[in-house]
Amino acid sequence: MGILNAVRKTIAYAKRNGVRAAFFAALERVHDSAGEKYEYRPLSKEVLDEQKTEYRLLAEKDNLVRFSIVVPLYNTPEQYLREMIESVIAQTYGNWELILADASKEPLQTAEGYAKDDPRIRYFHLESNDGIAANTNFGIKQAGGDYIGLLDHDDLLTPDALYEVDRVIRKSMKTNKLVKYAGCPVRLIYSDEDKFDDAQGRYYEHHGKPSFNMDYLLSNNYICHFTVIRADIIKRLRLRAEFDGAQDFDLVLRACAETALSMPLASDQIVHIGKVLYHWRCHVNSTAANPASKTYAYEAGGRAIQDLLDNSGVGGKVSALKHLGFYRVDYEPEVFSQRSDIGCVGGRILDKKSRICGGMYLKDKSLVFAGLPSDYSGGFQHRAAVQQDAYAVDIRCISVRPELIPLFEETTGLKYVDSFVAAKAAAYGDAKAANAAAGKANAMAKAASATGKTTKAAYAEVPLEKIPELSVKFGAELKKRGYRSLWDPGVTART
Repeated sequence: MGILNAVRKTIAYAKRNGVRAAFFAALERVHDSAGEKYEYRPLSKEVLDEQKTEYRLLAEKDNLVRFSIVVPLYNTPEQYLREMIESVIAQTYGNWELILADASKEPLQTAEGYAKDDPRIRYFHLESNDGIAANTNFGIKQAGGDYIGLLDHDDLLTPDALYEVDRVIRKSMKTNKLVKYAGCPVRLIYSDEDKFDDAQGRYYEHHGKPSFNMDYLLSNNYICHFTVIRADIIKRLRLRAEFDGAQDFDLVLRACAETALSMPLASDQIVHIGKVLYHWRCHVNSTAANPASKTYAYEAGGRAIQDLLDNSGVGGKVSALKHLGFYRVDYEPEVFSQRSDIGCVGGRILDKKSRICGGMYLKDKSLVFAGLPSDYSGGFQHRAAVQQDAYAVDIRCISVRPELIPLFEETTGLKYVDSFVAAKAAAYGDAKAANAAAGKANAMAKAASATGKTTKAAYAEVPLEKIPELSVKFGAELKKRGYRSLWDPGVTART
């Protein structure tokens, strides 16, 4: 089944994007699969017992966060239902309630039985199936917890999931010297996840997520599972039926954008737990196993991003990338007039062999995706192909917010050249529009207008070993002033 499914995916990909793109996508998948060494290792009984002991000590002080876990059910197979419920019962942190909102035509007796045996499990058989958003909203309305987590009816939580989430909340409460959890600054918490092969009983495709990254979120729903949101926020925002299929993504977008779309730092409000706390079950009917089985969900995801931009007063158009569920935003007329949080935007640099030799840098000056072929997307999360916040971008393909140009020249000691606009003009074949959007077209951009050729990277006179240093130095100065650096791999310059 695995090989057959892979063949189907490749054929579908070729139909959407062409044979060449499908060839490189298949080649990259083979390369990634050969290098995957992931193995999920459950916590030992000793560690789990320690967590349970810690919980009991907290309970004695009567100072506990209460969690509500909401699960919409619909004709859930009994095995999946039991395993999902048992994964919640197995939590080392015990102050939870499990709300099962069942839209099946007939009540699920297994769920009813669990609810009779454990008062923390609340089962509701809905009068009608009004869609996943409405059904989930019913469960959210019943929730009495301080924080609400969302769990799919056929997925699994690790036994330490709520314990780890509680640690984040408790730390914030202590730091901010707060007593009531309703006032906790942490509004959303998300964890790493993996996939569980239902047929083979194995865990694979570990999704180790980055710290909160607003522009990466505008590119795809990287937050996904396990997501816990403060109760007052999720009850106010609710899921929206018009985005069924991407209802969770729409919710997360709005919850994050409220605090982060116009400001770069939201570390105290949106927290990432770098541990796998969620197993996304992969079976023949699941989106995890066959993304193309729910293309409507990805269409809804694009609409959710567009709706967020429109309602936030941000001028931009969302378009789908060739990878299902991944998008890009083109700001109109340009990014700086629409996003006050963006200090600069940069593209990628390719060498003569069409491999990445410049683009997005980390704080330690290392180049992300160094040496990656231009046709590769960077793995199953396609991070080399999507827009995202970066610590720094390459000064050889950069556009700087006008009022920050003096800072660029002071920091780098170089005369500013808007090389990003020139590269974008060549890449999109519309240099005139790109130059107009930039406001001031420099000589390099004019050259691109005249030739229509791929723009050469700027600052050829700067020693190569100095490029990362200067790029990171400028990126750090922007961060000090509260600005983001946006990396856009859709724009390319060559050495």
